[in-house]
Amino acid sequence: MVCERARWAGALALLLGGCVSYQPRPLAQAPRWSPLPASAAGQALPRLDLAQAATLALRANPGYRAALLDARISTLQLRAAGLLPDPQLSASVDHPSTPGYSRAWGLGLSEDVSWLLTRGATLDAARAQRTATMLNLAWQGWALAQGTATDFIDAWSAQQRCALLQRQVDTARTREAAFARALERRDVTLESAAASLITLSAAESQLASAEQARAAAQARLHADLNLAPATRYELLAPTPPPLPDMRQLDAALAALPRTRPDLLALAAAAQARDAEFRAAVLAQFPALSVGITRASDTSRVHSSGFGVSLSLPIFGGAQARARIAGATRDRAVAEYQARLDAADRGARSLAAQLRLLAAQRAQLAGHLPQLRALAVNADRAFAAGNLSGTAWAGVQQSLIARELERLDLDATLAKGQVALAALLGRVPPGAAALSTIAAESAP
Repeated sequence: MVCERARWAGALALLLGGCVSYQPRPLAQAPRWSPLPASAAGQALPRLDLAQAATLALRANPGYRAALLDARISTLQLRAAGLLPDPQLSASVDHPSTPGYSRAWGLGLSEDVSWLLTRGATLDAARAQRTATMLNLAWQGWALAQGTATDFIDAWSAQQRCALLQRQVDTARTREAAFARALERRDVTLESAAASLITLSAAESQLASAEQARAAAQARLHADLNLAPATRYELLAPTPPPLPDMRQLDAALAALPRTRPDLLALAAAAQARDAEFRAAVLAQFPALSVGITRASDTSRVHSSGFGVSLSLPIFGGAQARARIAGATRDRAVAEYQARLDAADRGARSLAAQLRLLAAQRAQLAGHLPQLRALAVNADRAFAAGNLSGTAWAGVQQSLIARELERLDLDATLAKGQVALAALLGRVPPGAAALSTIAAESAP
């Protein structure tokens, strides 16, 4: 009796030894902010450049960290695809109601062997799907790095805009003070003094709007980097990737199917759909199961047997699934072609726009030295009393307007250069590790 219990316990332990155990996973009750690199109490405020911000986002962004768990899921799915189907164990007991007969019993063990036909195709599909998952994660990292770079440029540009608009407010206040003194001496009319005050009010309102835009841009960058709202740091001037010439553009577009992770991911997904279609075609073969039986009837006659079961594909279910898999493969191929066409068209269009912006910026930059020199001379003349406050403020505000225009062009051009580099399959700043993932995962 003890030996029989030990055998049952051993069998139960064998069956349950590979089972996954359950443990509750409590959820966080407070946000978990990421620290700035090299930040410590008593040190100067941290300074971040474009590449450092993108690197920090790839390491700390909670959304991307959650997406990285897809890599583990795809690995587990690949392992599951190669496992054998579990055998089927059957048991039965009959209690005769007629006296003189013994209890009958039966045991059976069967295994589905049709998986031998589809196992290779199923494994190919799982491998291709895992490759697609890894490449999609790399592309999400590229998108995060590009978005962080864009938000970094917006935040830096907003800071510079606020500084320029503060200069404009200071200029308007100086002019207003001069008009107030002139009005006391009755050297100007009340209408002119009122116009000066209106100009100051408009400049202050413009500065307030710019401060709100700066706070919004800073909040977006904080979200990318998963930083606490109160974190303070200095942004260094961004250095975007250079604009390619036509020869470089054509070469980069020709290499897109081998360099851009999203296209590589779509190619891997198309391979997975092709393998699934192959598996569905093979699955049209009738499902086959084999098994062995051991039984004893009510007369205590023991018997052993061998059984085979075969499904009859007479209603077309397997054929319908194969047709659906074939149409799914066609859709994956069409989606890949559409993405490739859009990538080529979008990159060429953006490159043409950026060349026009670069020419416009160069033209504006050529006029700025003259305006700056004129502003310096106006400062000297105003300080010496040889220039009116209105004329001096006009020169200063004209210079500030051109500086703001150049700042807007710089920001638009820099964001466009970052976006074009990503479209051409070039790794965004601070995301060099993603190029290795893409290269290793390429089908």
